[in-house]
Amino acid sequence: MTSLSLYEDLLAPGEELALAVGGRIVYVASGELGSLHAGSAAFGSDEARLEAGPDGATVIRWELTEWSVDDAKLCAHLELDPWADYVMRCEGGITEPAAGPGIGCVLRGELTIDGEVVQPFGAWQEPAEVSGRGTTVRVVLVRAEEPAGESLAQGPIHL
Repeated sequence: MTSLSLYEDLLAPGEELALAVGGRIVYVASGELGSLHAGSAAFGSDEARLEAGPDGATVIRWELTEWSVDDAKLCAHLELDPWADYVMRCEGGITEPAAGPGIGCVLRGELTIDGEVVQPFGAWQEPAEVSGRGTTVRVVLVRAEEPAGESLAQGPIHL
């Protein structure tokens, strides 16, 4: 079973975030993390250690695993074609339906997701019907042959 999990990391100034091997995207909601500044994202799959900047950092992190996770803000179990090639894509500020399964997070404002009100740092599973005013970021898994479109970060994943 493939799982996409969303985490929120609140890092103190200089605190390190240790990341294990595996497909992931990190989005910096505030502060700095390594060479990333607020509003930027990066894809990675290698083991990494990233240090928060002098003001600390709030980091939203999506990880793709082959097991279920208990400590995530939200964990979505995905049914993916094991023979297909996929891309993990981070999209910002988009409210139309996702091109594939994923998880979104409200950064600012208030949105209605499938009839439920979601406030800042609340999360939802894609695809979903989104309305309202706010700033969002989401990670979706799309087939590699899908048009690239605009993204904050993306990278290939291997199941």
